[in-house]
Amino acid sequence: MDTFSLSAPRGLPYLLVEVSGPANLAELCACIDFAAELAHRTNRSRALLNLLQVEIALSFTEHLQLGSHAADRLKALERVASVVPARYRTGSSEKAAQKSGLHLRTFTDLDEGLAWLMEH
Repeated sequence: MDTFSLSAPRGLPYLLVEVSGPANLAELCACIDFAAELAHRTNRSRALLNLLQVEIALSFTEHLQLGSHAADRLKALERVASVVPARYRTGSSEKAAQKSGLHLRTFTDLDEGLAWLMEH
């Protein structure tokens, strides 16, 4: 049985959400909702979404919907970095989120995403 899971290690100066397993639009939107609520309740202004262990199954339209959802739910954050496997890096979700005002960047390398997230 394939399992979609989220975890959020504590004790970091930013919110880290680690995601794994197969994911469709509903599950990825739930991930964003989880990150938004946790960032709000822990007073975090920056979030890193580690999606390197995720198998993403989205159409082009769903990528746009995901970006819009991220912009709506994460708009209170200063910066959001998402890290995805290179094979899933399309830029569609990222551009949709940015057009809606979210300071989001997508990376394929965790260290690069973290470095950008922690810039002042």
